[in-house]
Amino acid sequence: MPVANKTLTAIDLFSGAGGLSLGLKKAGFKVLAAIEVNPKIAKTYAANHKDTELIIRDIRDVTGKEILQNIGLNEIDLIAGCPPCQGFSSLTYKYKREDPRNNLVLEMARLIEEIKPKMIMMENVPGLDGRGKPILDEFVKRIEDVGYKVNKSILQLANYGIPQSRRRLVLLAGLGFEISIPTPTHNCKGKNGLKPWLTLREVLKKMKKPVTLAQAQKNGGPKKFNWHVTRDLSEVSMARMKILTAGASRFSLPKALRPKCHVNSEEGFSNVYGRMSWNQIPPTITTGCTTPCKGRFGHPDEPRTISVREAALIQTFPMNYKFETDYMDTACELIGNALPPKFAKNVAKHILTFSRKIGDLNV
Repeated sequence: MPVANKTLTAIDLFSGAGGLSLGLKKAGFKVLAAIEVNPKIAKTYAANHKDTELIIRDIRDVTGKEILQNIGLNEIDLIAGCPPCQGFSSLTYKYKREDPRNNLVLEMARLIEEIKPKMIMMENVPGLDGRGKPILDEFVKRIEDVGYKVNKSILQLANYGIPQSRRRLVLLAGLGFEISIPTPTHNCKGKNGLKPWLTLREVLKKMKKPVTLAQAQKNGGPKKFNWHVTRDLSEVSMARMKILTAGASRFSLPKALRPKCHVNSEEGFSNVYGRMSWNQIPPTITTGCTTPCKGRFGHPDEPRTISVREAALIQTFPMNYKFETDYMDTACELIGNALPPKFAKNVAKHILTFSRKIGDLNV
């Protein structure tokens, strides 16, 4: 339980659509402030988290003192954040480009040094502990130098009840005490007393047929349909969907329907143009989650991709979560870049079990 039944406070850095904040709140934290640089993304956060002080600015221009003044407090229990690190993602690594956003991890370290919260939670792509290890090592050294004890691990989110295969780096730290990495609750086959991974059927079984973007635009816009909206597929993409069976990949396409770059090659991403399967766990939801050429996002039965709302459900956003945009690409960006709220909740509840340590610090 929280210290003396006190509601613990949190700040969400790089807040995006608000998946992390939603999970923190459901676990019992009060999220007092959030930072988001992109105004069009911030609209969605603001629509769903009206009780949180939202700072719409580049985090590099925000100080810890300013945050504390805005919320009227001198201390915070938790700083949580998912710094953008696309430059270390497995999907972008092949381009070998340096992404200026990679150093934003160190802006999180700066705010931790300035605010000194009792606890820290950071989530990121596994590549931050690979190609990005020099930056991660600097982050860890800086927070250890001011008294934090750090634990980190690369976790398969499916092992924590999230209905998709999604590997992420999780770092947890306490000021003067350790916070362990939470123990898995699920595994692939449901062995050793754990629950089996969730399947697509368990997530989308009640969903009705969506409308296409063109249909939505003619009838009040995609928000009117709660973003249960799909892209209008090209003729060749529709032909590919019709010929593939559930669970099939591009390798099952006849050569006449394969993209030119794949006609005589078995190399490259295998999941593109593929279909999901009802009885398997969904793949990682990305910003390309409604585009056939960007992953295995085909619906198991119907000649279409999953809808924006279906992608959000796989990411564990509730059905009533608002996505404040009329643009498909923005909606997919909001969802694909989010930390699944259910995972954030599970980790945050685990963190709360260490809240007694905060009381020890205050004695």
